[in-house]
Amino acid sequence: MSYNQRETPILAELCTFLVEDVYGELAARVYSVLARHGRQTLAAVAKASYLNSRQIKYGLVILLQQHLVFHSGNDSQPTYYEIDWQNSYALVRLGKVTKLVEDRFGRKAANVMTNLLRLGHTRIADLKEAYFPSETESDDDSDEDIKNGIGKKRKRGNGDTNQTAMTNGVTNGGDVKPVVNGDHAHTNGGPVGEPTQDDAEDDDGEIGSVEELYEVIERLIQKGWVRTMTESQYLSPGDMHDILQQETIDQDLGGQQPTGIKDKAICHRNTLERKRNMRDKWLEVPRFSRKRPADQDYSNPTKRMKVNGANGWSSTGGAAPEDKLVIRVNPEKIAVAMRTEQLVSLVEQRLGHVTAYIYRTMLQELEANTPRCYEEYPEPPTAGDEGGDNQIDPKNLVTARDVAKKINKNFDICEGLDPNAIVSITRKGHVRSSNVLSQPIDPSSLNTDEKTRIIDKHIQLLSEDPTHFVTWHSRAGYSQWHIEFPEIAKQLIQTEIENTVSARKGTLGVKLIRALRKKGKLDERATCNAMMMSAGDIRGIVNDLTVQGIVQTQEIPKVERREAKHSLHLIWYDRQRAREKLLHDTYKGMVRILQRIQFEREKVQPLLSKAERSDVVGNEEKWLSKGELDALRKWKEVQEKLSLQLFREDDLVATLRDFHGPLVSV
Repeated sequence: MSYNQRETPILAELCTFLVEDVYGELAARVYSVLARHGRQTLAAVAKASYLNSRQIKYGLVILLQQHLVFHSGNDSQPTYYEIDWQNSYALVRLGKVTKLVEDRFGRKAANVMTNLLRLGHTRIADLKEAYFPSETESDDDSDEDIKNGIGKKRKRGNGDTNQTAMTNGVTNGGDVKPVVNGDHAHTNGGPVGEPTQDDAEDDDGEIGSVEELYEVIERLIQKGWVRTMTESQYLSPGDMHDILQQETIDQDLGGQQPTGIKDKAICHRNTLERKRNMRDKWLEVPRFSRKRPADQDYSNPTKRMKVNGANGWSSTGGAAPEDKLVIRVNPEKIAVAMRTEQLVSLVEQRLGHVTAYIYRTMLQELEANTPRCYEEYPEPPTAGDEGGDNQIDPKNLVTARDVAKKINKNFDICEGLDPNAIVSITRKGHVRSSNVLSQPIDPSSLNTDEKTRIIDKHIQLLSEDPTHFVTWHSRAGYSQWHIEFPEIAKQLIQTEIENTVSARKGTLGVKLIRALRKKGKLDERATCNAMMMSAGDIRGIVNDLTVQGIVQTQEIPKVERREAKHSLHLIWYDRQRAREKLLHDTYKGMVRILQRIQFEREKVQPLLSKAERSDVVGNEEKWLSKGELDALRKWKEVQEKLSLQLFREDDLVATLRDFHGPLVSV
């Protein structure tokens, strides 16, 4: 998401619903004041609300801890507070983030990520203390609630002191839970949606030692899912721009305000460069003093040696230099992972699950070198720049051999290809008249060269698709491929707009959109010629799409008198405006879903309060009547259907908003 894009007013209502659902009514009331009135001081917030100063400060602490609000911290002037719309909307994706991390790094990493999402940001030392509390003076076997929100009994005698930290750091109303049952994390070597052999050995996500916790955190930082926290991240985009622009003026322009075109261009370029440098520093990987084996897989349990120590496991002991680091979840990486999932799903629909699995391997290979979906602060073009310097970083190139190294030898990569192509590569058997192989091919018997050539056939299918999921770059031994994410994102946006128009106005509406996109601004006669339809047939469609904000109209008078018969009425299509209108409608639909969930919950609230009692949980059949059980089951079905629809709407928001920056109107 870009902070340069215009935000719709309905987003304030949506985010207020999310804040109230996750963090409670007090935080939501403070949040709603800032959402309605914009940038405010503490005194202005108190004046605009019916809350006292103590309540407002408590609500702001929650919002600041969770990075839902910016603040301009400066002792020389009043502190201003402003909504962070990006992180506020991200509350709807809490459960989705945990699942994405689990699929890539295993349950232990998902466990840590869940706690980071609940805490907002935290020191590594505090996170370690939550998982592995230090010894206290009260050294008995019955101390409860010793961990932050965990509530586990800590055993002293056998050295096995570390229990699971599944519920560490729960804040007001937080309901994000790590996925500890169901499908295991997928690793390379199996079809999509099927667990592999290594996954069968996965444990329940428990962090077994301090060393293991540090290794998981380091891996998440290296892969870009977690970043270090600095005070500059509390600044709003406007405050950050003012500070960096003033720094540019003081250091690069001698303290003089830019007046000429050249000075303004230098100031703008250097300010953007400082923004990029500040943002990139947040993603720098700190040096950890605790070493670990390279490319360790955290989805599998590790063998530990029990020793006599404070935590019961082998550890270097003492405070590590990295304990003082403050870390938080990187929201930009979440959008990259969601883009991967959507592209893989689209490929699976068009080309099959085997090609989709190979495409997933390619995308995840590039994820480590893709910090964000698009550059929010691009380098401005210089005079005389013809665009010939667009060199592709070698890190963003993938070959079929790279994919072959990641795929398990038992994975059947021959499925979904032309049998004649398989025979020409393997030189085994022949193709029967029914277009099937005369003998099946064992994937484990293929050598590296044959496997690489077969995978290259799948990649060629991806490149020949109309969406052009991959693009050929060069040949260096094997063909090198790169993925043009900006162009793919534009096609996804256009597809969503056309799908919406098709659902509302049928094929004629889509035909009009495509004609205007190809021809540009047209008057009624030119539109009729482009669509090969009469004026009476297209007027109704144009009027409806204009009212809905998909198509724009413009009246240009030919003479001084503004008469309809002496004016040109132009019709045109702006993809950015249609994108914003569809995004607004999606936000509105999400608000309606949340309102419906709240309404349905209120109808069965007494029953839910009874079912959530500690003596009833797990014993519903004993304490609830048949009618209550039926009502509870119906409520869960309704909640599941509405939540599923909410997540589908969120996928649409990601496509329209997060995968590409603001589009330039032509």
